[in-house]
Amino acid sequence: MLVMATWGVNLVAVKYLTSQMDIYVVAAIRIVVAFAAVSAFVLLKKGRIPRLTLAQAGWLAAAGVLVVYAHQIALVSGLRMTTAANATLIMATSPLWSVVLAAVFYRERLTSSRIGAAALGLGGVALVVAGSGGQVAQAGAGDLLALFAVIVFVFGGLVIQRVSRALDPLTILWWMYLVGAISLTLHAALSADTYRAESWSSDLWPWVVVVFSAVIASGVCNLLWNAGIARLGMSRAAMFVNWLPIFGLLAAAIFLGERITLLHLAGLACVLSGTWLGLRPAPAAPATR
Repeated sequence: MLVMATWGVNLVAVKYLTSQMDIYVVAAIRIVVAFAAVSAFVLLKKGRIPRLTLAQAGWLAAAGVLVVYAHQIALVSGLRMTTAANATLIMATSPLWSVVLAAVFYRERLTSSRIGAAALGLGGVALVVAGSGGQVAQAGAGDLLALFAVIVFVFGGLVIQRVSRALDPLTILWWMYLVGAISLTLHAALSADTYRAESWSSDLWPWVVVVFSAVIASGVCNLLWNAGIARLGMSRAAMFVNWLPIFGLLAAAIFLGERITLLHLAGLACVLSGTWLGLRPAPAAPATR
């Protein structure tokens, strides 16, 4: 529950940072700081940098590109154009996409309830986009980028699943953040906006928010989340994601003064209903004689 509350506030924090700095600078700094924090934790716990086989390195490089690089670029780009409330509701569809894509790529049973869950989730996203009012063109594009951020994150999770039995969560996280930090730093370095003075903030508060977002939300909470998955299993742990949009909507209203509309609440109901339906255990196949 603490992780979901922190992640809900973190979406608001990233939205705030996109108004204070260049978006690519925000993405790069957050992950570089998070990588430094995770590196310190790895050295304290293991005393050395974990090694990988060539195949494991390939899978984790792909996961780092998807879960860290592509996800962060899409997320900060989307948050620049849409509200934190919209992004929170769209991010809450993550468990639903996990169930659907696992059925496609790992041949898990795709039941009628899971198909219905996907329809409810997409309906919730459609309501969120419709709630953008007179700014549908810009906010709609931001919502689509937030949705893309969710989907690449889930694809990365499917990649991680291939190596999760052989590697511990801390090792996986360190290598993913290494790939993500390098990729995002190169992306920012190649952007001309990075070298403009207005792309950086000289105020203290944005840097405090960066430390919270990087160390607490991205570093500590990801470790806690991975530990929760190891202890509870993905299906049970994913149920806690239902609290993400609730905390996120509250944080958006309190810290950013965003207006929560009836369409937001209707979208929330669709997303939560779809997630609950999609995570229900599939009925056992009838026994054959």
